[in-house]
Amino acid sequence: MPSKRAIATAEAALAIPAAAIAAPKPPPTAPTIAVSAPAVTFGKAATVSGTTTANTAVTLRGDAYPFNNAFAQVAKTTSNAAGAYSFTVTPGTSTHYRAEIRKAQSAVAALAVRWKVTRKVSTKRPKRGSRVLFSGLVSPAHVGGTAAIQRRTGGVWKTVKNATLAASTATSSAYSARVRVRSTGTYRVRVEGDGAHDAGNSSKVKLTVH
Repeated sequence: MPSKRAIATAEAALAIPAAAIAAPKPPPTAPTIAVSAPAVTFGKAATVSGTTTANTAVTLRGDAYPFNNAFAQVAKTTSNAAGAYSFTVTPGTSTHYRAEIRKAQSAVAALAVRWKVTRKVSTKRPKRGSRVLFSGLVSPAHVGGTAAIQRRTGGVWKTVKNATLAASTATSSAYSARVRVRSTGTYRVRVEGDGAHDAGNSSKVKLTVH
């Protein structure tokens, strides 16, 4: 005859519904995704973040221009107890990102990369009618591209001289051009986008003639 303890144990087991014992684990929560800015200048970082199931391995994948849907692994992390995750990225070209966990994945988030354009001038106070030398670097390297020296006229930037980008370093190209300045004005240097990179502008400079 079974003991009272054995009977109690059997009754407790019967009290647990069979469905509860066999209940499958809930499916993982598909990750959300967002980038901290729609575009960054070359060499600057951005944050890719989102939420998903807590304490879960998250893989970040990237598909760089020309966006052929070849998402390669960029980095891995683990979401925290609240399900949040984040990555710091510094892409060289415009890139699409996607987060993945187990068998679930996020939507695609786009991050554009602008050309980095530096600018120097030989003088900010030229004599009227003299030439001012504009020079600088464009990153990443863009040999054969065009750097446009522009003057702001009537609220619109107009190109006054083009310079061809020449080899400089492994990550940058150089330009230089002399511009005749007849009146005081504000200038900048611009490199147009090419798909892999968005257009980039240098800082502005005011040239005051005397």
